[in-house]
Parts: sequence; C-alpha cells; structure tokens
Amino acid sequence: MSSNRAFTLVEVLLVLTLLGLTFSTVLFVFLRGIGSSLSVLESSEKLSGEASLFWDLQRKVFGASRIKIENDRLYMITSGGTYYEGVVRCAYFFREGKLYYYEFPYPWGEIDDIEESKAFQIATVGSFEVSAVEGDGEERSYDGLPERVVVRIGDTEFIFDTMRANFFKTTNKDLSE
Repeated sequence: MSSNRAFTLVEVLLVLTLLGLTFSTVLFVFLRGIGSSLSVLESSEKLSGEASLFWDLQRKVFGASRIKIENDRLYMITSGGTYYEGVVRCAYFFREGKLYYYEFPYPWGEIDDIEESKAFQIATVGSFEVSAVEGDGEERSYDGLPERVVVRIGDTEFIFDTMRANFFKTTNKDLSE
C-alpha cells in the first residue's frame, strides 16, 4: 500500500502568504534605506555647499579693504579673489531665489559697478541678507570697512570679522600688555 502525500490548497496558500509578507517587509526596509541614503546625500551636499560658501566669504571679507552693503548685495574690494590673483572688485547679489557672484580683476572704478550678465550663479537659496556691525549696531546699508559682516542665507547666519576688527583686537591686546 503506497501513500501519496501532497500539499493541500490551504497549505500552499499559507506558504504563499508568508512568502509575500516576508518579501514585502524586506522590500519596505530596502526602500526605506534608499530613501534615508538619498536624504543623507542631499543634506551632505547642502552642508558642503554652505561650508564652501562660508570659507569663500571668510577669505574675501577678511581680505577686504572696502565693503559696501545694500540689503541683499555685498560689494568688496578684496585681495581674496576666486578667479583672479591680486586685488579684485567682487559682488554677491540675490535675485529671484538665486545667489550670484561677480568678480572683476581690477579694483578701479565704482565698487558697485558690476556687469550682472557676467555673474555666476553659485546657489539657489530662499533668501540672502547682508548687514554691517559697528559696535552694538547693525546696519543694512553701509560703505567702508566695518568691524564685522553678517550674512544670512536662508536660516543660516554667518558672522565674519574684517581685517579692521582683527587689527583692533591685536592692537588693544598689545597695549594692555
């Protein structure tokens, strides 16, 4: 007497249901991991861009001999040029959600005389505001060399000391010794 053993329809359906649940759980975890990876990648690219902009602005503001600020525009005569060696005239300005940079190899002429058509788009940002700090006051319109420059890009705020602020710190320190 031979016994034929086979799976019943209920057993087959139960196995298929368990396999479906297992694969859908694995797929969910996998897709969630991909989403997290993309989110981390976007965050790191944003942070990298902000850090690059910070150090570029730091170099330019510290090397500036004159700064002019008009709300969402920052003009400088600086030794910290990006594209040209020596002293340059440069500007950062905000238009239609984009931040632009302009650089001219000669510091002669008006500090705010720029060719906007030759500016490079360097970032897409929500807002761009610049102000000068003198003592306890903050001014949105300024011409000269302030102690500090405050740059607000979106919800990020950068504060830069100028050469003047560092000169006063060194001079006052030397006098007190």
